[in-house]
Amino acid sequence: MYRNRRRYRRVNARFAASAVAGGLLLAAWSHASPGASRAAVSAAAFPAAATAIAYARAQLGKPYIWGGPTAPGTAGGFDCSGLTQAAYRAAGVNIPRTSQDQWATLPHVPSPQPGDLVFFPGADGTWAAPGHVALVIGGGQMIQAYATGTPIEISPLNGDGAGGIVGYARPGMR
Repeated sequence: MYRNRRRYRRVNARFAASAVAGGLLLAAWSHASPGASRAAVSAAAFPAAATAIAYARAQLGKPYIWGGPTAPGTAGGFDCSGLTQAAYRAAGVNIPRTSQDQWATLPHVPSPQPGDLVFFPGADGTWAAPGHVALVIGGGQMIQAYATGTPIEISPLNGDGAGGIVGYARPGMR
């Protein structure tokens, strides 16, 4: 009988872990904007992606603050790389602070999935060291902290106005 109890606990632990992951995906799905593809959010590349997307969605409307802190509540806003770093920190994945370091160290992927980071040359960056980063949320959209005077927003996933897309990277990919 003791052996069966251990097996029961293992099964319950697995069930609980899958229920938590499912709940995070449902939370991200329920907070998807009307134009976003909810199927794309549920098809996140890895479990941390759903948490990162949900965190970034919760920041919508907050101000862009260049060099802004990555700790929630300290100044109420983020810059682009601070937002992506904080989103992944909420998911338990540590990534570098700046867009240039994120691009240099994270694994690159050929096409985006929800949760991937998208990089742009930006005003202070180049094609080799991008100056802007955003979080892909699916449905041809991204969440970004774009510039001073523009709140954190959902935008189309394209290179218009930012000099083109440099590429994509996937935090947490093993």
